[in-house]
Amino acid sequence: MIEFKRVSKSYGKDNKALHDVSFSVNAGELLFLTGHSGAGKTTILKLIMRMETISYGQASVNGYELRSLNAGSLPEYRKTLGMIFQDHQLLNNRTIIENIALSLLIRGYSKAHSLKQSRAVLNQVGLAEKADFYPHELSSGQQQRVGIARALVAKPDIILADEPTGNLDPDLSLELMELLLEINDAGTTVVIATHDLFLIKKLRKRVLVLDSGKLIDDYRPA
Repeated sequence: MIEFKRVSKSYGKDNKALHDVSFSVNAGELLFLTGHSGAGKTTILKLIMRMETISYGQASVNGYELRSLNAGSLPEYRKTLGMIFQDHQLLNNRTIIENIALSLLIRGYSKAHSLKQSRAVLNQVGLAEKADFYPHELSSGQQQRVGIARALVAKPDIILADEPTGNLDPDLSLELMELLLEINDAGTTVVIATHDLFLIKKLRKRVLVLDSGKLIDDYRPA
């Protein structure tokens, strides 16, 4: 599903965010990216999302060669991905249902279809009764669930999560991870960037460990 072959990312001559990173991810797998701040976790997610371009090496995601993607094929490629951000990035002037539906509307789906699918995923994340609320009326944990629903609504093959529990207390963090496990159990590939070692140890999933842009360990608890 995801394969990096000796991938490097540079921002200028003396600033390498990633250096010679290689790994592969199978369809239906859930794994963590971890490491200190600046280790390269978010850079890997941005390369997968094609928010950044690879400087050296090769990477393929879901059958797409990332270095070969042009502006015309990028929207089709991104339909296969869902992204969960640490800070939610919800639009405060739209209701929860409208925030989620927007993800489908910009893909060309009708308003009726978008709202129907949005209500279904809101129910899936346990927030059906909050559909007509605004983001500021929800707790941080509820807002993060909305972020998951927005990533999930287009039924992506891969979900990427960038520090999804960074602003949550331990109980809410575990609750959120259990939801991501349920999504993974349904067949979606999930890649989570996090520095939360407690959750990593508790969930006992594969972990890619990064340090200063280098992959230093590929730990598989099983």
